[in-house]
Amino acid sequence: MRCDSTNYFSMNYKAIGAAFLLVITLCAFKCNKTSEHIGGTLYTAIVKSSSSCARYYACIITEGYIDPELVDNNWESGNRIYQKAFMVRNNCDFPSGIREGESFRFRIVKKPVKNDCIICNIAITGTPSKSLNIEVVP
Repeated sequence: MRCDSTNYFSMNYKAIGAAFLLVITLCAFKCNKTSEHIGGTLYTAIVKSSSSCARYYACIITEGYIDPELVDNNWESGNRIYQKAFMVRNNCDFPSGIREGESFRFRIVKKPVKNDCIICNIAITGTPSKSLNIEVVP
């Protein structure tokens, strides 16, 4: 039986190429699944009401498409009804320098943040019914 070295090397290169593509594909899926953000979308919002003593922030999204299920689309405040309203769930991480009426950019954070301080657990009425964990970005 005759061994053809050209076919042998050709088959090895094909096997190495297929293995390489498999590794690249698996790494790509793994990278997407370990992201701490929900999608890569950047949103812009404005703080509509806040309280420094209870550290709550009611915000309205002004730029960026968001799933309507994630926000309050019928929040009433000051005799006005707002769409795309939310409370900042991880309010202890929200920058205290952002004041009422100011806008900011953010991403939605996937993993829940544990806020177990007494201030974070105060029930405040008149706020949006939905809340989001967010990360403010420059």
